[in-house]
Amino acid sequence: MPIFRIMFLIALFAFCVMWIRIEVNRSGREIGRLQNEVEVKEARNQYLNLEILRLSSPETITQQAHEKFGFEPIKPHRVVVLNK
Repeated sequence: MPIFRIMFLIALFAFCVMWIRIEVNRSGREIGRLQNEVEVKEARNQYLNLEILRLSSPETITQQAHEKFGFEPIKPHRVVVLNK
């Protein structure tokens, strides 16, 4: 009977070790997937920040105002200063 108990404990221990190794591998794959996701999101964030800089530049705003709304830059001789 004690041999059966010892064999059972060894089998249980081996099963636990195997289960822990499977979980470590699964966790490692999940960590790798999440790290990849973070890299993709950081690259997207960097792209969007550059796009914000590009779209907020005076040249782009002037170009968009002209193309979308037909606005033209004000000529200095057309500026009228009103005094109170």
